[in-house]
Amino acid sequence: MFFKSKEEKEIERKIRIRKAKAQLKNYISGLEKLQRKVLELGREASQIGDKKLVKRQAEKYLALENRIRQAKRLLILMEEAEAQRELVKITSSFIAFSKDVVNSIVEGPNVKDLAKMHVNLEKAMAKAESLEEALSVIIDSASESILSSDFDEEVIEEVVKMFESENESKKIDEKIKEVEELMKK
Repeated sequence: MFFKSKEEKEIERKIRIRKAKAQLKNYISGLEKLQRKVLELGREASQIGDKKLVKRQAEKYLALENRIRQAKRLLILMEEAEAQRELVKITSSFIAFSKDVVNSIVEGPNVKDLAKMHVNLEKAMAKAESLEEALSVIIDSASESILSSDFDEEVIEEVVKMFESENESKKIDEKIKEVEELMKK
C-alpha cells in the first residue's frame, strides 16, 4: 500500500481546486454566451410580435442571469476558502515558530503555555482540514440552488420591455437609414 506525503496531498488538492476553478470559469463563460444568444432570440421574437415567445425568452434570460450570478458567487467562495486555508497555514507556521522561540528563551518552559500553544496549533490544523469539507458543502448547495429558480412576473415583464424597446430603437434607426437612402437618390 502506498501512502502519500503531506506535500503530495497538498499538490493534488491545489491541482483539483485549480481544475474546479477553470471549469467554473468555463461554465460562466458558456452561460454568458448563451445569455447573449437568448437576448438576440428575444429581440427577434419581439420583432415578429410573438409575445409568448418573447416572455419565454425573458424567463430564460433571467434564469441564465441567476445561474451566472450563482456561479460567480461560488467562484468567490472558493477563492475565500483558499484564502482562509492560507491564513490557517500561516498561523500554524507562526505558532510553531513561537513555540520554538519560547523554548529557546526559557530554560524550563512553562508547561501551561506550551499546552495552550499546542491546543491552538491543533485547532488551526483541524480548521484547515475542515475547509475542504466546507467547500464541498458550499458547492453542493450552490448547485442545488442553480437548478431551482422562480421569477417574479414584474421582473419578467421588465426584460420583455427591454427586448421590445431595443427592437423599437432598431426600427427607428432602420427607418432613418431608409429615409437617408431615399434622400440620396
